[in-house]
Amino acid sequence: MGGNVAYVELFGASSKATLGLYAGIQPQELDVVVRTALRHYDGVCTGFQVTQETPRSSRKKRHSRSIPRLVPLSVACKAPELLIGHVCALFAPFASSQTAWKAENEAITSRNDVESLQKLLQALESEEKLSGFEFAMLQHLCEQQNAQVLAVMNGTLSVDKKKEFLLQMLHPKDGEELQMPRNQVHQQKEKKTLYGELVAKKVAVIGTKAIRPQVQKQILALADEIRQNWKTDATKNKFIDTIELLTIVEKLLDQHMLSEEHGTHLLELIVGENKMLWSALQSYRKDGGSLLGLKAMAKRLAAAENEPSRPITSKKSKGKGPRKGTRQGNYLVRKRVKNAPAVAATTSAAVAAVTSLHAQHLLTSLELDIIKALIEQEDSQVLHTLRAFKQSDYRNVGALRDALVSIVEDFTMEFGDEEKAAAAFACGMGDAVREDSQWKDSDDDSGLLEWQRHLSFLLGQWQCQQELTPADASALRKLVFQRHNLLESAYEAYAADGDASELLDTLQRVAKLQRQIEQCQTGQNGLNGVPASDISLEDVVREMQLRGVLQSGDAAGLLVLFHGENEALKAANEAFQADEDVHELEETLLLVVKHAHFGREMEEEEPVDEGQAVCRLLADLGRSERLELWQIQLLISLLKSHDPRLLAAVDVYHEDQETNELVETLAILVELAAWERHRRAMVHDWIPPLARSGKLSRVGAARLVEMVNVRDDRVIAALVVFLSDNNKEEFVDTLARIASLETMKLLDAEASEKKEGYLLLALLKELKEKGTMSATERKQFKELMCSVEPQMVTALDLSAVTHDATDLVDIARRVLVKVQDHGDIGEKRELEEDESFLEAPVSSLVAERGTIEEESFDDDDAKEDVLDAQVPVESHEDTFAGAEAQVKCESNELTEQQETEKTEQEEKNIEEINACIVDEDQEHPNGYAEQEDEEDDTTK
Repeated sequence: MGGNVAYVELFGASSKATLGLYAGIQPQELDVVVRTALRHYDGVCTGFQVTQETPRSSRKKRHSRSIPRLVPLSVACKAPELLIGHVCALFAPFASSQTAWKAENEAITSRNDVESLQKLLQALESEEKLSGFEFAMLQHLCEQQNAQVLAVMNGTLSVDKKKEFLLQMLHPKDGEELQMPRNQVHQQKEKKTLYGELVAKKVAVIGTKAIRPQVQKQILALADEIRQNWKTDATKNKFIDTIELLTIVEKLLDQHMLSEEHGTHLLELIVGENKMLWSALQSYRKDGGSLLGLKAMAKRLAAAENEPSRPITSKKSKGKGPRKGTRQGNYLVRKRVKNAPAVAATTSAAVAAVTSLHAQHLLTSLELDIIKALIEQEDSQVLHTLRAFKQSDYRNVGALRDALVSIVEDFTMEFGDEEKAAAAFACGMGDAVREDSQWKDSDDDSGLLEWQRHLSFLLGQWQCQQELTPADASALRKLVFQRHNLLESAYEAYAADGDASELLDTLQRVAKLQRQIEQCQTGQNGLNGVPASDISLEDVVREMQLRGVLQSGDAAGLLVLFHGENEALKAANEAFQADEDVHELEETLLLVVKHAHFGREMEEEEPVDEGQAVCRLLADLGRSERLELWQIQLLISLLKSHDPRLLAAVDVYHEDQETNELVETLAILVELAAWERHRRAMVHDWIPPLARSGKLSRVGAARLVEMVNVRDDRVIAALVVFLSDNNKEEFVDTLARIASLETMKLLDAEASEKKEGYLLLALLKELKEKGTMSATERKQFKELMCSVEPQMVTALDLSAVTHDATDLVDIARRVLVKVQDHGDIGEKRELEEDESFLEAPVSSLVAERGTIEEESFDDDDAKEDVLDAQVPVESHEDTFAGAEAQVKCESNELTEQQETEKTEQEEKNIEEINACIVDEDQEHPNGYAEQEDEEDDTTK
């Protein structure tokens, strides 16, 4: 689409509309857009009448109107900017309307012929005494062959011949039946041709937008193929689905979310009626899913073209390959033929089982379609899962559903899930919820080599075909991720001769050897090199889960039983602590898993843990799209740390069951927690790189650090948006724009403040030269202005309105006297408070001494005690005064220390930013005061 969009307000006979037109639009498309917008279907748009609107302010030319001009439709397509002013669309009647009177006359004639034919049939019925069915059948035949019958009836044949013709239609001689009309067949052919032409045109339009000539030729060739194939095989539903999918692909290409090669491959899949695409489209319609899911499926299938396409089994023979490959191939054929009836029975039972899960709303339509497709292809993993569910003593439907969904996720992950949210930044550096097998993620394989990606793909296929066990595949993926030299050498040999069976045999032997090594290390040195005496039962359970021996649900169940002081696990743990036999403990744990029903029965019998209940609640909110992935992961990390705010919100929800209030509370809590986690990261990990790259100035970086410390709302909003969409570029751009805006505001404030300061200094200098004030007063007034005294600011505002300099000086003097008196009074009050504070304990001591004197004056010894007691009174007074001074000193020191630490922390944050930036010259906001001080010194 070339050129900018021009918005035109278009007027019709009874309606108006605003259209956005771009240069280069086709005249046919513009005609359809105009007629649809103005709801005018009786003609064809041929052009526009444009009248320049006269401004209301031009009173002299009110009587003169601008002459309208005509803009043809073709000119408007190339230059839509000409349609400025009052634009009216011009329509011309259809060519078919010129012969409308002919059609009307023909209709009248046909109506008269039908009426005359009806009279003839009624007369024939009464004469021949036809039954009701025969009369109705004769009417039906005459309607079908209306033209032929009317031609015979209007011909020159005799009455008997005409009567015989009608009766022969009802009872043909020699079994000759009348041929049915072929109008419907022709209509169907025309519809199929039309469908094919429309789809081919849509594909051709997509091809014209491609940049590479090779891609254009390929897409145009595909359009020609569609024209040929759709003549024989086309339906209305197929046409609608194809057009909808083509529209999605066109949008993805226009938004540059697909490369041209991927788009071409996706068009070929659409034309070939790929089952995955059609299933995703049906799921999108039935379940009301989001359009993003359908786009994601299209992008995965488009990216599948670049996946390694080497076959698992190769027919190429080199060395001893043929003998091994032939034997293995024959064995597989014999095995498949032998088990064909059993597989057929299992397939029907499996389809019935997954259909029942879908009816119970445990599977979506898309998941059901994918699983059905895998069952039809006799996928061993799906069939094994369903067979195990059928043969188990307790049928845990939830576990079956989780297993099937996991298989679907693994299947779709092979195509590359580009929409997976990045949770590393959302949950902090150490709290990100990651899978144990990170090497399986196809989104983050930028650091892997080509042989690692291809070998990982082959491992996934062999695992699905049960050539490799999950434990062996997991161990091999670890070695691939570590770039083991033995696996690299095996892959180089495979790349040279293409013998997949030899590579599979090598991988199986390597996996077996690696498993033996791990078992020996586990038995001799404990887990991960730790002595058996330092290993706990929890460590053994986690290690069994990592090796694939235990499922995550079984491991969680064992830990719950262990912490619940289960007698069997307690006895097993005591035995393990005594003999330190890891193998025996593992066998005991597997036996407990076998007999402990970690399913719905246990959930019904035992109370649900609070953490599990909160996790289920968060999962339900996530499935209903009320919470995003990063929010759920952050809330789970808060749950692990037993955050009281989260637990209180959940308790309130359990009481009132208000889901909306819970979602709002959790959203606020997530924003607060995200800010607490990432405040330091923003100061130390985000702002310095921006400053070094030149996107932030020194002042902007310092200002941004201040905004982060005070938790500015705009910065919080930018952080929340980044955690939601993980768009780093947009987040950086937002921070830069916020810092730039704040810097401009700061510079404007400094400039206005500096300007006001220079004007005030000039005013004080002028008053000094006129003799209105002395140099000492001028200096004191300047100090008041620099200290931003409120009364002085009010006086300056009043002077700016009245322009009375004498009044300003008078007010300034009174303000100065008041400030000085206030300082003296404050000092006197502080002295009086200190004296009263000291006199209170002294007076109490004097009163106590008087009481002692009154009670013991009769005794001479008591007098001596009173005389001796005078010395402690004086020493007590001195001690109290010293204690008071010490308390004041310590309080002042503590306050100064806190303020110093706070100031040092802020200066440290700013210095870290300044250290990353080249020093720039920055003017001091109060520069005018320093300049004036220099002038005063020079004058003195």
